[in-house]
Amino acid sequence: MWLKILGSLLVIIASVSLGFMLAAQYAERPRQIRQIISCLSALKSHINYTAIPLPAALVQSTGGITGPIAELFQAMASLLADNGLTPQAALNQALKDSNKLVLHNPEREVLSVFSANLGGMNREEQHKSLDLAQEQLSRIQYEAERLCEQNVKMYRYLGICGGLAVVIVLV
Repeated sequence: MWLKILGSLLVIIASVSLGFMLAAQYAERPRQIRQIISCLSALKSHINYTAIPLPAALVQSTGGITGPIAELFQAMASLLADNGLTPQAALNQALKDSNKLVLHNPEREVLSVFSANLGGMNREEQHKSLDLAQEQLSRIQYEAERLCEQNVKMYRYLGICGGLAVVIVLV
């Protein structure tokens, strides 16, 4: 009897944990996109007004931001400064190395196209490129928030109800 109760509790805890982990990924994606937009806005200011080298501008653009996005920009700056990679190669390498990001392909493509233009144009063209990237990321953020609203509750309830259904079937 106690073994069945203990097993049932473990099944419910596991399914609820799985549901909440999936829901957390949907909630994290819009937050990370907002942080990227914030970093790009700060980077635009550093490019236009302070004219500091790109690795230093990338590090300074993460001011006030913590977590995977700050680590991404700092890793990109480190790769640019230490290995002499192009901005696009450095960003792609930093994206591959980071396993905490929950970014999907559309935002990765926007960042890749943006980084291809980074450092290879004059200030006005880079300003336009930054504006375009921010605009595209804003649209992606809106879509990600819509998906977040739909799916977070669903995965949480699915985790709870799925665990209860498995327990009912097994008992």
